[in-house]
Amino acid sequence: MSGVLDQLLLDDIAKFCPQQFLNYHKCMSDPNVKDVTECIPFQGELAKCIKSDVPSFQKIQDKCADVMKDYETCIRSKGKTSECIDQLNSLRNCAQRVVQK
Repeated sequence: MSGVLDQLLLDDIAKFCPQQFLNYHKCMSDPNVKDVTECIPFQGELAKCIKSDVPSFQKIQDKCADVMKDYETCIRSKGKTSECIDQLNSLRNCAQRVVQK
């Protein structure tokens, strides 16, 4: 189920943010990049585009705001994503419902 969600989001990201997606992917896969922090500017550009231009992500942000906030709060308080699996699953379930409509 989450694979379908991931694919839907990736397809939308590639469609609505093609240049930012490509720039970030190229940076991350470049063997000459010794430190992934070199890709942070590309990651920031991609994140900005996703938030402003990807309709499926905007719907998820709108409809799943409370669940997303719970997940972010958990990560901040516990410091590890591995300790926030329940919140992540809730977020994925909410996002899945949103993109299936």
